[in-house]
Amino acid sequence: MGHSSTLVIGYGNDLRSDDGAGRVVADRIGKLDLPGVEVRSLSQLTPELSLDIAGMSRVVFVDASTEVAETTLIPVVADTVEETAWSHFTTPGSLLAITGTIGPLPEHAHTVSIPVADLGLGMELSPIGAAGVEAAVELIVDLIGE
Repeated sequence: MGHSSTLVIGYGNDLRSDDGAGRVVADRIGKLDLPGVEVRSLSQLTPELSLDIAGMSRVVFVDASTEVAETTLIPVVADTVEETAWSHFTTPGSLLAITGTIGPLPEHAHTVSIPVADLGLGMELSPIGAAGVEAAVELIVDLIGE
């Protein structure tokens, strides 16, 4: 597995039930204390994260999604920098575009999307969100182990 370094970024609003699933995954990965793995748990992605991403060999973004029916792993590609300049919120693709302007891009970049059922106010995950978290943790551990 070499000395490759991985950054796992879980983000979402942890006051809105399943929307916090990405952060729960980040916390779970953090507790596993995997070698060469750094974790960030955030309410949203910000451009400053590009400083953490530059020079990593792998980055994994984890968030809740209303668009998936099961926990899904998809590769992320950097947006063009022109698009990034106009985006009012930061996405994994725009973050990679910014990273590319300041340092080496990770060889591997993925988004793990967790299906969500409940985005109402609350701190608890729904059963669907909780199952998605379990699946996401396994997916990421497998990915990092490759």
